[in-house]
Amino acid sequence: MRPELDAEQARLADEVDRVLDAAPPGTDPLELFARLGDERLLAVHYPAAFGGRGLSLAHHVAAAERMGARGLPDVIHIVSVQAIGGALLAFGSAEQQAQWLPRIASGRLFGSLLLSEPGAGTDAAALRTTATPDGEGWRLTGVKTWSVATDRSGIALCSARTREGRNRYDGISLFLLDLNDPAIRLTPVPRALGDPYFEVALDGAYVGPDAVVGPLHRGWALLPSTIGFERAGFECLSRATSWLGAAENAFHQLPRADRAATAGDLVRLRTRVAGARALAFHAMHTADALDADEVLIAYSKLACARAGQAVARWAGEELPPTPELRAAVDEAPELTVSGGPQELQLDLIAHDFPIGRAVR
Repeated sequence: MRPELDAEQARLADEVDRVLDAAPPGTDPLELFARLGDERLLAVHYPAAFGGRGLSLAHHVAAAERMGARGLPDVIHIVSVQAIGGALLAFGSAEQQAQWLPRIASGRLFGSLLLSEPGAGTDAAALRTTATPDGEGWRLTGVKTWSVATDRSGIALCSARTREGRNRYDGISLFLLDLNDPAIRLTPVPRALGDPYFEVALDGAYVGPDAVVGPLHRGWALLPSTIGFERAGFECLSRATSWLGAAENAFHQLPRADRAATAGDLVRLRTRVAGARALAFHAMHTADALDADEVLIAYSKLACARAGQAVARWAGEELPPTPELRAAVDEAPELTVSGGPQELQLDLIAHDFPIGRAVR
């Protein structure tokens, strides 16, 4: 049920394994990213001049999936390499690409997204953060929240309102910020499980004109492509795959009679996760650079999230509560909103059906 990797994708996955196997046990994940970067494996879809191998996005997905399966933190890779690096590849100036992409591909510079704001939920257009002209540059003032891995990041891609537009989507621009700026303050937002989120206060943080990513005032149109990899559900897929592996390990510890009673459930979950994986890969295979089909992306994210939640629910009800499975049960509700709430995915899918056509 797993879509077959082509020969190059399989070689990339094997290379990831070799690099990780060569590292001493207990090596810090950030050091593992650097080792992968040294072999040009972290961003294989980047041009060679920027630390990649000039391969396709589908090849990148194959390498990234193997990294996630080996336990590397997906969110750091997705945000830094795909979201921020992808935005620079698609919309950045030649100077921005030359300055930042090799460092990201090296695994020695990580980034964060500053898009969400307090009280705005998932509405990225509900911006109160402003960027006001100051000489040739800009000063950013506002508060961002629900940012992840910000304490391990050196840069951030931030949305801010640069003018009052014709509508709420006009007048939004994207900026690349140096998180070491003393005018930027990080406050952890504790979670019941896992690393904290961060609230990020921008107190008149100054950036030069070269910090603007893409066209001024028209950043809203860039956001779907910037977060498309996350919205395709690959973080959800990585969790689903990891949880399924933990569930299979726990399943094999059950008495024979209990295994016989629940074996059919396990087969169905394997099939469901494999189907979600096939859909996610199809979404990326049909993408042209960052230009992916929005409806297909919605199907993919929904399938990956619900597959992961199904695994966690079954494990919580039928299997011994190992630490990995307890974590799965605790984290599974997050998949409802990670990368965009499921209601938005359903809305996109529903609008794709012609009015009056029955869904069969």
